[in-house]
Amino acid sequence: MKINLKSMKMMNKRMILRYLIENGAASRMEVSRFTKLTPSTISRIVSELSSENLVEEIGYSDKSQIGRKPVNVSVTKRFLSSIIFNVGVEQTTVAIGFFDKSIKEIKRFSTVNLESFISTVNDTLENIKERYPLNHELTSIVFAFPGIVNAQNATVIYAPNLNWRNLNLRDVIKYGYRIIADNEANLSVLAESISSEDAKKSENIFFLYVSQGIGGGAMINHQILRGSGFAGAEIGHTVVEAKSDIKCHCGNYGCLERYASLILPVIEYEKNGRRLDGKTYTEKFKTLAELYAKQDKVARASLEGFIQYLSIGLINIINTFNPEIIIIGGGFNKIWKYFGKELYRRISDRAMPGVIDNVIFRDTIFETIEAPVSGANVLAIEMLINNLD
Repeated sequence: MKINLKSMKMMNKRMILRYLIENGAASRMEVSRFTKLTPSTISRIVSELSSENLVEEIGYSDKSQIGRKPVNVSVTKRFLSSIIFNVGVEQTTVAIGFFDKSIKEIKRFSTVNLESFISTVNDTLENIKERYPLNHELTSIVFAFPGIVNAQNATVIYAPNLNWRNLNLRDVIKYGYRIIADNEANLSVLAESISSEDAKKSENIFFLYVSQGIGGGAMINHQILRGSGFAGAEIGHTVVEAKSDIKCHCGNYGCLERYASLILPVIEYEKNGRRLDGKTYTEKFKTLAELYAKQDKVARASLEGFIQYLSIGLINIINTFNPEIIIIGGGFNKIWKYFGKELYRRISDRAMPGVIDNVIFRDTIFETIEAPVSGANVLAIEMLINNLD
């Protein structure tokens, strides 16, 4: 891009917005010190951003000890930056996101079938439009899907566990707002890269999304690996049993997803008439993990295959992507807490010498808000900033 006064001004506007989004409210002087722009330039740009309803003054700073207290400036919450649909195999979470990265969950509904899903989405959007402030130019509707998603044109190429194919969301969602879609694991790794301190400092991170299926999100050199067909990092559909007769939803046999999702250990535990507390597989898996921690023999036997194959999946991630951090989350966000010690032992037995010495394994930092929901809002904010005139 040719640098001229107009493009330089736009770069400065984006830099100021990103600073306020990442660091919260700040005085004009604080922004000036960080950006190295003159106070007069900061004041001029902040005034322009305020007239565009992107920033607002929110009170006085308590950081100054001498003289008149400076006024804090913050990105605005006058409109939603995003309306988010985190689509799961069993249920869909609906949330709203704001420009300051804050998020509020609105509702959950069962992901029954495509026709019902589209109807519920449109009804939900109508309800949100009546209750919350939207901006036709700045608000985005963001979908997180388990499967292969063309992020360029908001099309679900294939969601194996839902059996949805070639779903162009812009054709079926009849609202005049920007529509964005991406894979749930890609959005999860994006959320971690923005929100967690260790991920911010790392060039290569991997998010292993374990739910009713298994997905992967890889960030290489600070860029999400989507691949030429948008199937980058689909670790759940790598083969871990070459001679398996267990068919995966993707059409292949022996996929990691068919051996290390949350579903199989639950089925294994319940196959002889036993019942786990919970309505969904995620809730039942949580109960099973708690029984495992209490040394329940049946729970431990039911989880043996899950732990073994998950350790194989983690080895494959290490050998393929060689990340600095591997984050585990999804339907149940405490897998490393409950099974990390045993997983690490098995990984160590299989790993090549030295390759895991500097790898950090941990659970996702997101517990109350789902990681893809946070990532969806980040994606909407980034698109908003990049599309400013």
